Amino acid sequence: MCPETAIFTMEDTTRPHLKEIAMSRINTVLTYALSLLLIVSGIAKFAGGHVFAYIEHRSGIDLFDPVIGYATGVVEIVAGLLILVPRTRFVGAATAATVMVGAIGFHLSPWLGVSMPTGLADGAAAPWTAADFTTETTSFTFALAIITLVRSIVIMRTELRARRTVDGTAVVLSTAHETAAA
Repeated sequence: MCPETAIFTMEDTTRPHLKEIAMSRINTVLTYALSLLLIVSGIAKFAGGHVFAYIEHRSGIDLFDPVIGYATGVVEIVAGLLILVPRTRFVGAATAATVMVGAIGFHLSPWLGVSMPTGLADGAAAPWTAADFTTETTSFTFALAIITLVRSIVIMRTELRARRTVDGTAVVLSTAHETAAA
């Protein structure tokens, strides 16, 4: 083998492949997009959305609006912030996945439904009645909960793959983000 071929072969095996770089960048963008989605969704819970009011109306449990709505908002914001930090990304994704399992559960229950009202009617006020909600319905929030759950699970799997076992003890050698950047 001539020296030029040997150098090319050695460089070719040490350079990351373009596909790996592209997948790493897509993963990073999707991770930050999920984080942003969670933070914005969490903040929206404090704006007095209609979802928890609708659950309160359908269930008859007054605790949903605003208490559980605010608590869910705080947890979503915290999960989004945890996902931003590579060292806490797994915990943030697990937290987001837990919230989304709850959201999907409510969407599948008679209290919320897969297709729900798009908002509050003009002049709506607690205590809630059926007339307080619009007649138009959407399945968008249900689909978004499923997408968020799937992406959270992908992040958790990616973070777990970055861990290695040494002498039977789990040691985090690097985060998935740092591994991809190397």
